[in-house]
Amino acid sequence: MAHLTTEPTATVINERRERRIAARKQQILDAAAHVFSQKGYEGATTREIAETADLAEGTLYNYFPSKRDLLIGVAQNYAEEVIADIENVQAESFEGMLTQIMANRFRRGRERRLFMLFLHESRHNEDVHEHYMQGALQRIITETEKRLQKLVEAGAIRPVDPAIAARTLSATIMGFAALFELGGSVGHSSPERLGAEVTDIFINGLKQQT
Repeated sequence: MAHLTTEPTATVINERRERRIAARKQQILDAAAHVFSQKGYEGATTREIAETADLAEGTLYNYFPSKRDLLIGVAQNYAEEVIADIENVQAESFEGMLTQIMANRFRRGRERRLFMLFLHESRHNEDVHEHYMQGALQRIITETEKRLQKLVEAGAIRPVDPAIAARTLSATIMGFAALFELGGSVGHSSPERLGAEVTDIFINGLKQQT
């Protein structure tokens, strides 16, 4: 008895193709993030990025026409990863949630180097300023603000201005990123301990408790 074979539909074929394209783009962006974080924007070359991604330079250009497009793609991807990380944090208390968010940010050296790269390039490249400083960074702050607003509404934290609180948290994380990349250290603190210490200062302040 002959077996009937079912040909994939046009929709299935398109979905497979889109998944392959998305996977290849992510492969290239991961390679670009690695090279940019090690060499900086000026020092990085598309040839090295292609080699790191294990593909031909011509193939890379099929997905990203220029090094500038790669940097913009890395900035957008960076924002997506940070936002997903914030959304995925689960904790029984606000203190636990904040400690996890802080520790996650302090743990990632490549992320810190990319932040410094974006900060530098945004001063000289309008596209980077638009896509990172005004786009990616603002999205991260907005998502943090939304989460804080929900915590205020749930009574988990006191009714602070979520916009100011979100920017205070973001500024603290960015400040530590700059400090680490400029050679500053905080003793032998692990990311978890540093996250807990910073969270304690945020929650309890510096004033002596009575």
